[in-house]
Amino acid sequence: MDIIQISEILEAAHYSPEEFGKLVGISGMTIRRWMKKPGKSGIPKVYVAAIRDACYRLISEGRLSPDSPVILALLSDGMSGVYEASLKNLGLSKGFDTGLSGSQEQILSGLVEIGSQSAKQTMVRDSASRLPFFRNLGEEWSRRIGMLWKVISSEDLSSPDKVVAYGALFYLLTPIDFIPDTIPFFGFLDDLGVMGIAVAYYSRRFQNHSSS
Repeated sequence: MDIIQISEILEAAHYSPEEFGKLVGISGMTIRRWMKKPGKSGIPKVYVAAIRDACYRLISEGRLSPDSPVILALLSDGMSGVYEASLKNLGLSKGFDTGLSGSQEQILSGLVEIGSQSAKQTMVRDSASRLPFFRNLGEEWSRRIGMLWKVISSEDLSSPDKVVAYGALFYLLTPIDFIPDTIPFFGFLDDLGVMGIAVAYYSRRFQNHSSS
């Protein structure tokens, strides 16, 4: 990672060094000091992971484009550790099967594991303001998000009944998942697919409940 990339990120996000520094956990003065160096000068490696994570957050908030060349180049450099980072971020056990050929039952099992964690539930509730960005991606996005939010807001459902919805929404909102959102089209399609499985799960449950 070099100074040119940092400059392009700041320009694309319309962020000052101070604003970006808050996301990274360093002072704006430090970033300004970097930017006084030649453009190809490298960023200290100790900060690279934090900068990459800040970019994920800006992408999820719609402040950076996931298909921007500088973002693709920056985030692709760290793809080797995405699997381990994804498991840790989602709170899944290391033995969880993340293969794309996994069954819906495996995915639902993962969503239950994620959504059962109180910290993940809190993050979903605290991030409600970010959902309109995803709902604006299309009618189906809006429908699925709306149904899942209705589930977690319901006073008629018990906490265990809501864990799949919490898991799916956390998967949507978290900046690191099994197919990073920075991969054009496929990253967002993955989020939509996971929500679809969760919505289908609740549709079956509500249908069975109404017919019993």
